[in-house]
Order: sequence, then C-alpha cells, then structure tokens
Amino acid sequence: MTQPARSTQALIDELVRSTGCLDAAVAIRAKARELIDLHVASFGEPSLPISVDVLASLRGIGRSEVAPVHSPDAELVPDGQGGMTMRVNMDRPETRQRFSVAHEISHTFFPDYTTKEWCRTDARYRDRQNAEDSLEMLCDIGAAELLFPQPWFSRDATAVTDASGIISLASTYHASREATIRRYTETSPDSVAAVFFTWKLKPTQMGTVGNPNQGNFFGISADDELREARRLRIEYSVASESFKADGHFLPRDKSITKDGPIYRAASTGLPIDEQCYLDLGQASGTYRVWAIPLWTAEDERGAAGENTVAALLRPVTVRKPAKKRNSRGDPSLF
Repeated sequence: MTQPARSTQALIDELVRSTGCLDAAVAIRAKARELIDLHVASFGEPSLPISVDVLASLRGIGRSEVAPVHSPDAELVPDGQGGMTMRVNMDRPETRQRFSVAHEISHTFFPDYTTKEWCRTDARYRDRQNAEDSLEMLCDIGAAELLFPQPWFSRDATAVTDASGIISLASTYHASREATIRRYTETSPDSVAAVFFTWKLKPTQMGTVGNPNQGNFFGISADDELREARRLRIEYSVASESFKADGHFLPRDKSITKDGPIYRAASTGLPIDEQCYLDLGQASGTYRVWAIPLWTAEDERGAAGENTVAALLRPVTVRKPAKKRNSRGDPSLF
C-alpha cells in the first residue's frame, strides 16, 4: 500500500533529525558541505568557479533540454525511473542559472525528493511562516554553500579590501553581485551589514502616488509621478553574527539622501568606498561604506536612470542600543 505523502514541514523536520543539527539552516549547510567533500574526494580541490553540473551529476541529476514548465528559472522533476531531471531556463543570465541549478540540487538534500516536482520560486514573495516557502529559503542557503564553497570562499573574501574587490569576487565565483555580497556578509568575522537599496515609495504613499485613477497637482502621467516620487530605500539587509550581537536595527524602507556614496554608486554605476554619516534611525552613525551598484531592470530604476545598490556597512562610531529592562530589573526578552 502506498504511503501518504509527508507534509513539507515533516520533510524539514526529518532533515534536521537525520543530520543531528540544531536547526534546519545548519542542517542544509551540513548536507551541502557533504556534497563539496564528495567532490573533493572524487576530483580533488575544485577549480573556481565550481562546476554546478558536476555537483548535479554527483547527486544523480540529469539535465533536460526542455525549458521549465512551472518556474521562470528552474525545476526538478521525476524522470519516471526513480531519478530526477533538471530543467533550466537558458535565457536567464549565467549567474542566475548557476544559482538556480545549485538551488535545485539542494532539494535533493531533503527526504522523499524523488516523489514530486520542485520549482524555484521568486524569493521576493516568500513567507517565512509558510512551510513551502521556508523550504525554498533553505534551498537558497544550500545553494550559497555550493556556489561559494568553504574554505576557499573565506580565503578569497579575506583578501578583499574595497568595493571593487567584491565585484572581482563575484566574477571569480561566476555569481551575481547580490548573492556574493550576502555570502560575504554572512561568513564575515567582522561587524558588517549588507543593505540592499531599491527605488520605491514609502509605505504611506502606496496606492495613492502614481494611481492612474487619481489626478495630481503637477499634471503629469501616473507613471511619471511614480518615478519622480520613488526614493532609494532599504529593501532588506543581511548582517554578520558580530553585527547582530551589537544589536543594531536597520529599518526597512528607510531612505537615504542624494549626497552620499550610496546614491553616487546608484547614479554613476561605479563602486564607491567612503566613510560617512548615515541616518538609519536607531542605527544612525558613522560607517565605512562600500557601495556597489547592482543590475537593475529599466522599470526599477530611479527617475534619472539610477541603479539599485548594495552597501556593505562597517560601524565606526555607532552607539549600541541600550538593553531594555522589565519592571523587576531583569533583562527583558522584549
């Protein structure tokens, strides 16, 4: 009798249990490193960038010439013979294809992976409270471990001394600047945060500015009104363990001024290194900034064609937040 399919949360729980790790993120990293170790045992130290096709073959994954049916990037489907076949959108940039392949490989670290199709979803619309989205985010973690394998990535990251070095690091690993910056930050022993800025409205403007059903005082089109109103704002941030320990909070949607290195990187398309004061709410202070322009679609650019930007921030003089205490004088969890 066929056993009923296990829930996605059950698959995540089984991954954690089978590895003996404390949580799912640690477990998926451990499985990815096992695959890197197998690569080294089979072929020796990998040349960089590491071949994702070799990693896929080590997991018994075949490559199809058919384009993905259910995903704009890639999908893993049963081949009808107990194995899995990967479909990859070859029209995507090479860096995106490589991440998608590594993401799909990471699906094979979970139990029962041969029983259904797995499709890479858009990371912008994932909900951490949803088990399906949580599993997708775990596969992104696994993909980073595969694309930026240790100890080689940390060795190369240590040699980086400026924003241009981050761009060179991305080129070495044939990865996007965004993925490289995230990995650089997450593995850094220093207090550093990667802050990703996009051109957008502040939350209170959503639904009103640029609404084609509403007029405006300037007599311009809704699209032009929207473009002129958008500012370079924090979309999300990633912090090193040391930065997290300092207790700094970087507010989402906080905008920056047009007179600093982050905006200059956006407007010139060039990496900028500079120490400056940043108004970031509770985390306001002086930072060493590496500002790195990112590839940006035309409809996501600023009014003058500016790029989106990632900024690596290292605190220089940023006051640590005071610890809250409850009425009894004990450290508060809230």
